[in-house]
Amino acid sequence: MSIRAFTFWIGFLFLSPTLAAANCIGVVTAGGGIGFWGDVKKGAELAGRELAIPVHVRGAVEELNHSGQRSIIDFMVLSGCGGLVLAPTTSERKKDVLKLKADGIPTVYIDRDIGGASVSVIKTNNSQAGTLAGVEMAKALGGEGRIAVFRQNRQVTTTRRREDAFIKAAIAGGLEVVMDAYIGSNVGDARSLAFELLNKEIRIDGIFTPNESTSLGVIKALEALGLSGEIVHIGFDVSKDMIAAIKSARMFGAVVQQPFQMGYQGVRAVHQAMAGKRPEKYIDIGVVFVQKNNIEDAKIMNLLGLN
Repeated sequence: MSIRAFTFWIGFLFLSPTLAAANCIGVVTAGGGIGFWGDVKKGAELAGRELAIPVHVRGAVEELNHSGQRSIIDFMVLSGCGGLVLAPTTSERKKDVLKLKADGIPTVYIDRDIGGASVSVIKTNNSQAGTLAGVEMAKALGGEGRIAVFRQNRQVTTTRRREDAFIKAAIAGGLEVVMDAYIGSNVGDARSLAFELLNKEIRIDGIFTPNESTSLGVIKALEALGLSGEIVHIGFDVSKDMIAAIKSARMFGAVVQQPFQMGYQGVRAVHQAMAGKRPEKYIDIGVVFVQKNNIEDAKIMNLLGLN
């Protein structure tokens, strides 16, 4: 066994003793350290407290660590959890979900839908969200300008749908896409590649980034290049650093999902299924466009968990 694998399993052995209880819900995210999945965890744990059932949330640090996600699923099942909330990182998870169903363990998808035997899907309509970003970019640039799309990773379907819808809406709004590149799934890679691309002799009026890690990476790259606030940057999702960047006009705005509600409603839906009830098949969480002129609004602050 490798040192990494040994460390992974030892980490699970020292979880709360309630993990071994026969009646728990496992929440398996598509990532570990960034704010989006942290908010999913908060929502899931609140639902667990309200329902008086242990809820355990884990995710591999890297979203593309498919084997890591599979190991977490296996451990949740071996620990006796009777239901699973899952943000699948690969279409291969359909096989796992089908086996879970055969074993009497219902699965609810959050954040993305890969089809198969899930009992419910709770997520953002990513095409509509990308379209909203494209419309807002066209408005911000007055219907003309040269833009860059800094994508996350071609294997991630959620961000790919946002990116493609953004491009379509931006072009329809009169904008020209002059740069279209993948910059990676973590902040460090995103910063380095964005810095390299933006350091070229190409005029860019606007940038779209489709998730938290790419957004943070571009914020840092623009700062390093002395271009903060000079290029209209519209991101996706939210974090404390992104909020600070919007408030200081270093970032124009961001399309914000509701990850807290994904976790909260995901746990409630799978709890219904565990009780033999039929949860709503599809729930669109919805998004909001956050920018400097509305970020202090009470409703927005509540959505961002700042109240």
